[in-house]
Amino acid sequence: MIDYLHPENPEVRKLKQISERLKNGEIFIFPTDTVYAIVADSHSKKGVEAIYSLRKLPKDKPLSLLCKDISAASNMIEYLPNPTYKLMKKITPGPYTFILKANKNLPKPSFANHKDRHIGIRIPGHIYLEELLKIHDSTLTSTSAFTNDEFIIDIDDLESMYGKSVAAIIDGGIVKAEPSTILDCTEDEIKIVREGKGFEQVQIELGL
Repeated sequence: MIDYLHPENPEVRKLKQISERLKNGEIFIFPTDTVYAIVADSHSKKGVEAIYSLRKLPKDKPLSLLCKDISAASNMIEYLPNPTYKLMKKITPGPYTFILKANKNLPKPSFANHKDRHIGIRIPGHIYLEELLKIHDSTLTSTSAFTNDEFIIDIDDLESMYGKSVAAIIDGGIVKAEPSTILDCTEDEIKIVREGKGFEQVQIELGL
């Protein structure tokens, strides 16, 4: 099912309904500031398992955590290097994935099978997710809508492939297939793992 939100003022009533359904283990597809993503409540075993099943992913493959802001992310971070904190303040929300050392507060349903205590944190800069995360009192676990080595960028293709498996697909139009820039921030020196959307801004901020 394709659903719609107001592009400038997403309906709070609808977002609250989506939040409750996420808590109950349902999964949704949302447009992000990079590509479309399949999302679940990070504390919902049912929802997280549905993502793994839908994408046919191995249980030990890490997924990203979507957080509303740096403060929410810091609750699950063991060590946030000062250079990373300064960079995050400047470029988030935005199309970036920060690889960081996790503490014991990680949502267990999302990370029960992970031996590596690193997490990928996203603070997305898309109004739909920004407003949802303000309402939803949990982080979201997510992975890209991806098949046959390609990102799915068209809403009709998403409906055809996933329409019967998710609660709803939130229409964000056709998005560009631009993955996030991935930054390894587990040490004081920030390392570039993948150059993606927004990389030019990272170069400016880091003086690269």
